Amino acid sequence: MTARTWLYGKIASTPGVDQRVFAKKTMTSSIEQHPFMVYKFGNNTNEELAEDVDASRQFVQIYIHDYADKETGDYTKIDEIIRWLKQNLRNQSSAEDGVLTTIYLETSQDLDDDTLNTVMKYVRFQLVLKET
Repeated sequence: MTARTWLYGKIASTPGVDQRVFAKKTMTSSIEQHPFMVYKFGNNTNEELAEDVDASRQFVQIYIHDYADKETGDYTKIDEIIRWLKQNLRNQSSAEDGVLTTIYLETSQDLDDDTLNTVMKYVRFQLVLKET
């Protein structure tokens, strides 16, 4: 497996999301059951720790979307999902996937996505990786 498949496996088990997890640009429509998550891998930065160890930091953003209407749209479910993600990803590792550790970085402010008509937040992590 890889760090990408490891991360997907971890976040797809998030309570309340029922495996509605999409890699960026893989959503088939903007009409999905809510809440849902979209994850995106960002920059991968070389750590240059030693000449014989190829370690890097992989930045990851996970966007959590929920209904934006006045009856059901608030950030309560999103905040619960973020709390779960932080508890279940922070300091996690997988030697077989090359993930040495997972570091929580930040949570965004309350946001709106006008394209998907959702309220949303994102949470950022770093995966410290070692080439396997």
